[in-house]
Amino acid sequence: MSTKHSIDAFQLDEFLRIYQAFDTYCYVLADASSMKIERIGGAFKSMFGIQPDEIVGKRYNVVLKYHRTPDILKLIRAGTYYFDYLYKQEPHKRPYIKANYTIDLLASPQPIHVLVQSIPVVFNEAMEAIYYLNILTDISEIKTNRQFTHYILDTSDEHQIKKIKTPFDKGIFEETIPISSAEKRVLVLMAEGKSSKQIADELFLSEHTIKNHRKNMLKKLHCTSSAEMVKKGLMNGWI
Repeated sequence: MSTKHSIDAFQLDEFLRIYQAFDTYCYVLADASSMKIERIGGAFKSMFGIQPDEIVGKRYNVVLKYHRTPDILKLIRAGTYYFDYLYKQEPHKRPYIKANYTIDLLASPQPIHVLVQSIPVVFNEAMEAIYYLNILTDISEIKTNRQFTHYILDTSDEHQIKKIKTPFDKGIFEETIPISSAEKRVLVLMAEGKSSKQIADELFLSEHTIKNHRKNMLKKLHCTSSAEMVKKGLMNGWI
């Protein structure tokens, strides 16, 4: 079956009936290949305080502003672990493997704690996931411990359902960091989108010193841009 045919044949309502939420919920259908948000529904406006059409059609990173930086880093690491597991499985099993996580979202007028079910629902000819249906259920009044959690749910064998907790120990995700502690502080602030001047003000250093740190990190990390440097730091768990 072609990718286009798979997308055309996809019945969103059927999946929403299967994965019923038990409290206030919304859903986000995302294209994993283009990283764009295709469709939004449910109580999105009441949960986030904005209209769905402000998000639909845009790249998935627009929703990062609703996440805390430490949780974004954990999601990146957890995603790496999930995809590594998913593509080690036989192709026919992949539609039954989803990621579940609980996370605080900086919604309006106040933060909410949600359970996210991230379900691969459309695949291409190579059985690579194209569309993910993300169902977000508000569990603020149910889960008193608001810590980030993440696990893989493998239901490919209905007689032996696997719940695989994502490991976050340093031994799995981190390599020896090749930059100094002072440079790491700068890299963390760069990941938050701050300029050299803003970083200098926050660390009580000169802008010249910050620029030197950035120049030294580019050399040490063998990167050609700040964006590449931040990405490398995130993927290796240095920040």
